Formats: sequence, C-alpha cells, structure tokens
Amino acid sequence: MKKFVEESWLVLVMGVIFACLLAGTQTSLSARIAENQQRVLLQAIGEVVPGVETTEEFKIESNQVFKCLDKNGELVGWAVDASGGGFVDKIRLVVGIRADGREITGLKVIENLETPGLGNKIEGPWAEQYTGISTDLSLTVIKGDADPARGEISAITGATWSSRYVTDIVNDVLTRIRPKLAEQQ
Repeated sequence: MKKFVEESWLVLVMGVIFACLLAGTQTSLSARIAENQQRVLLQAIGEVVPGVETTEEFKIESNQVFKCLDKNGELVGWAVDASGGGFVDKIRLVVGIRADGREITGLKVIENLETPGLGNKIEGPWAEQYTGISTDLSLTVIKGDADPARGEISAITGATWSSRYVTDIVNDVLTRIRPKLAEQQ
C-alpha cells in the first residue's frame, strides 16, 4: 500500500499535464472550429435552397433562420438550422423551405454521431426524399415504400430510430418556425 501511495504522484502529475494540454488545444483551436462549422452551415444552405446567393440571418425562438436571396435580392427560400436528440447523440441539420413556405426544398444533416454504417446514413442520399414534400403535412416514417404525397418517409433499414429522429426534428421546424416566416418577408 505504501508503494502505491508513493508512486501515485506520477499519475496525478500526468493527469494535470494532459488536462492542461487538452484545455490549451481547445482554446487555441476554438476559432478554427467555429469557422469550419460556419462554412459547413453555409455550404448546406446552398445545397438545400436552390438559387441562393446571399443570406440574412435572424433567430426564431432558439433556431437560426436564414432568409435566402438570389443575386437580385429576391427571396428564393428559407433555411433553418435545427437540432434535436438522436439515437446516440444530437443530430444537427438544415431544412430548406420554399419562399412561400409551402414545400421543403431540401434537407442536409451536418452533424451526427449515429451508429456508423447504419444510423449515419441519414447524411447520405436518404435525406433527398424530403425534397418536394408539402410543409402542410405531418411527416411519418414507415418501413418499406413511402408515398411523399401523404408525408411518408422510408426508414433506413436497420436505423429506423435515426430516421424517426430526423423526421421529428423536421416536423418540429415545420410546426414552430414555418408559421413565423411570413412575418419576416
């Protein structure tokens, strides 16, 4: 026992050194991390709202909302940065909405820690099925072939819960944010 106590100082010193190194790294890289996150967000906006050249950012409740304008300054749509709980951790995505607020123009998942090879497929082509769906519909996830006209989304095989979490986030955006977009025009 005495030998353990005498040698434990090394473990404590190493713990303090590594904690300082991690804190220093986080502090020195935080600006770069924020820049990269902003770049990814702006790139996603360009993918979910066709024809966007510039954006005007504002908040509705806790969400960042982007008024998307074309090169002539005309409104071409809206982009909403939204997040919610996933199967493993938070899922962050951008939802594109047509200028009149009646249709989803795109969806892009920009951050998730879902199960590799299954749940993280929400970042791929699977999200394209949201494009063109009416915002008047409450979206539901089903197994098998979906009918977009009824607001159905096909679940990812083996990752139904991840599919549902993304759909829940989209439904939340459409319920809370969409009615307030008309006030911002």
